[in-house]
Amino acid sequence: MKSVLLTRSSEDNYDIIQELQRNHQCSFNYICCPLLEYQTLPLDGTLLYDYPNIIITSKFAAKILAGHQDIEKKNIWIVGNSSKLILEQNNFIVQYVASNVQELLENIPPEIYHQTVYLSSNEITQDLPQAIKRHIIYQVKYATKLQHIAEIEKGINFILLYSQNCTKTFIELLVKNNLLESLANSLVITISKKVANIISSFTKNVVYCDNGQPQQMLELLIYNAQNNAKIRN
Repeated sequence: MKSVLLTRSSEDNYDIIQELQRNHQCSFNYICCPLLEYQTLPLDGTLLYDYPNIIITSKFAAKILAGHQDIEKKNIWIVGNSSKLILEQNNFIVQYVASNVQELLENIPPEIYHQTVYLSSNEITQDLPQAIKRHIIYQVKYATKLQHIAEIEKGINFILLYSQNCTKTFIELLVKNNLLESLANSLVITISKKVANIISSFTKNVVYCDNGQPQQMLELLIYNAQNNAKIRN
């Protein structure tokens, strides 16, 4: 049975396993190696009264907002279909859904920037225009220790990497444990070309999504597992 290293938060890794198990085309040995965890911060709905537009770029932020039914319904500008589904199920009005932050910014009219608040974590990879208010609603903490060292050393068939910061953390932990060479035994699947560029300095065996959607990562995983992806040394 082929192995896959899951590197999101514990909760997200569980969701990925559930999604893959619903697909009967492949079975995997799941190795959960969360590279980050989230800590929710207080969200005072009164802070949002002056902002009819809200930007959400992560599923965790969408879940936090969905839990605040006391917040007056706003126009929500979103990255990712998963976040869209979460908020629509809780009766929020989704104005636009993009595949990445750059696409989202290209579709938000500049004249409403001053009426817009960005609900984010303490860690973001792309700054938004200064006219858009940013409010941090959760903190991201990255792993300082690598789990499943023995399995990684032995060789894992597939590794999923979802963000630039997680990829940098993963590389740092591999270096710390003298495991960079283990990448030669794996096919790394990344969420975007930007993430692929980070890891491709250390391995040739990288494929990436062309639409920035997590669902396509799972499709790439299944496709390569079914077709016995060749690993280049």
